[in-house]
Amino acid sequence: MTAATLPVTAGSNDRRRRFLPVLHYTVHSTFLTAKNVGFVVFSFSLPVIMYVLFSQMFGSAQAPSGVNYSALIMVSMGSYGALGAAMSGGAYLAVERKSGWFRQLGLTALPPRSFLWAKSAVIMILVLPSILLVFAAGFLIGGVRAPIGDWLASVGLIWLGLIPVAVLGIVVGVWVKTEAVGGVTTMLLLVLAMLGGLWMPIEMMPSALQAIAPALPSYWVGALGRYPFLPAGTPFPWVGLAVLAGWAVVMTVAGGLGYRRAVATSKR
Repeated sequence: MTAATLPVTAGSNDRRRRFLPVLHYTVHSTFLTAKNVGFVVFSFSLPVIMYVLFSQMFGSAQAPSGVNYSALIMVSMGSYGALGAAMSGGAYLAVERKSGWFRQLGLTALPPRSFLWAKSAVIMILVLPSILLVFAAGFLIGGVRAPIGDWLASVGLIWLGLIPVAVLGIVVGVWVKTEAVGGVTTMLLLVLAMLGGLWMPIEMMPSALQAIAPALPSYWVGALGRYPFLPAGTPFPWVGLAVLAGWAVVMTVAGGLGYRRAVATSKR
């Protein structure tokens, strides 16, 4: 009996030893990123300001389906704010690379996959307030009203859809030169937001751009977030989950390779 339980105990201890460095890095990185005033102000305040502006201009209009535009704008601006927070959080890795932090990580037992998911967890924690603040503005200022289940479902679906975007931000942070990270991140954010229909309905775009939108994660983040506020009987966007999963896999591979490269380069 003792011999049979030894492998189980040893395996549990081994898993615990692998998990503790990941947990420590996640908590430490969350604290450091949250202290970045520029990141917090840009990620949390800009989407609220944009929502208030757009909702006051177009919020009283009615969509053809009868859904109030203020709810759709709220979801789009909440998605855009979370998108920016996810991209900026990943780009913050460039600062860590320049400071030599990756050289220290290379001395630890933190494997690339664990690093990626730990950093993604940090970003996912930090993007949640940006969604909640815009939704709070939608309720208090935009007059959006819906059952509590619809609010929770919308927040949860947006948050779920942001996983590949969070990893995309990390990919930029580990592959792009430090001096260019800010520009690349901003360009990607603008392209994803515009072509993904977060600033305007894709029906208003040229047909060529409309064909591109369904291949982008930003499009499905917005589509998933809007789903709970659409009329009953609207089909769930299952295709979007498949697209987002594909992006997550590709970005994880690219991020793992980039992390290995960044650690190897920092040792020189």
